[in-house]
Amino acid sequence: MTSQSSGRFDFSDSELEQARVDDERERTVHALTQKYSAELLEKILRSFGDNETTLAGLPPLTAALTFQGAALEHTRSRELTAENIRELTVSAVTSRTQHSPSELAPCFDRAIFVFGLRRGANHAISEWLRGHFDDAEVRYHNSAEIALFERNGELLTIDHDKYRKMPLDPRQRILIVGYENLDPAEFPLYHNGRIAHRSDVVVILRDFPNTAASIVRQAREDPSWAYRYRIRDLLELWKRYAGYLEKRSFGYNYITFNDWFSDEGERRKLSSVLGLEHSDSGLNSVSSYGRGSSFDGLQHDGKAQDMTVLNRWESVFADELFQFLLLADEETLGVNKRIFGNFPHDRSEILKRWSTGGPAR
Repeated sequence: MTSQSSGRFDFSDSELEQARVDDERERTVHALTQKYSAELLEKILRSFGDNETTLAGLPPLTAALTFQGAALEHTRSRELTAENIRELTVSAVTSRTQHSPSELAPCFDRAIFVFGLRRGANHAISEWLRGHFDDAEVRYHNSAEIALFERNGELLTIDHDKYRKMPLDPRQRILIVGYENLDPAEFPLYHNGRIAHRSDVVVILRDFPNTAASIVRQAREDPSWAYRYRIRDLLELWKRYAGYLEKRSFGYNYITFNDWFSDEGERRKLSSVLGLEHSDSGLNSVSSYGRGSSFDGLQHDGKAQDMTVLNRWESVFADELFQFLLLADEETLGVNKRIFGNFPHDRSEILKRWSTGGPAR
């Protein structure tokens, strides 16, 4: 069976699948160079079966390029998928601490690590989590990078970008860290979880049409910025998060935003799972991070439950960028239906309107 494009290309389905797998492999390997030191990249190479390449002592750019070339050579020869690469990476970076448990001692009672997609309502849930505690006892870091936590005396490093060597405050017994558009599979919970006496990971997924609608609304203001920080990884990451949620991967806590927003019972259940005394005191807060809502900004702060966040798609359904995002991946709407229920417009209808250039409704 072959697939054609404009009569100029003729590839078999297996060739197209191989190209897709290799593209995902390359993107995954490249992403590692943005996150880890030369020392850890060398450990990751060892997990790929490369026992010869040395990165220690090389300039950062040289180390990154050397790693990338060696990693692709070995992962291709072993036919490792992006998922295999992520699993081996987590094992390699966390093994650094397996024989030195005293390296990171608890300095918080609780730590909650919150993963979500941009415009996926992770700020709303972070605000709700913060509302379970007194403001003065919460230390909150938004949009951190995945890294191994380090403690040097009374200084804490969360990542090597924004949150480096920060003074610890004994009054702050709760740590909440938000991660956006990052893969929770890569999070070294074995090591970072030691920062507190109890640590939990929360992974949030919002339905795809409303996530896309919020992104489209913001894209009109700054297209290049929206592509770089919102759209580029959206389809791949949304499906990956959905897969983790359906399998309940890694023993993490998964939240479908739609149920969390509309059902107090779901919120109570999550509070219980996290070992918290339930509180909705943070439910109506609109976070200032990310400039608030794509549609309403901060004007609903204090009354967030009044926002029509479950029907954002209705106001942008005629938008061609929105339609494109719904159609760009053949599987996304089907996965969305399994998790969130039926979206009132199926793929064939949207595709017909798109291809004919007719009105979206």
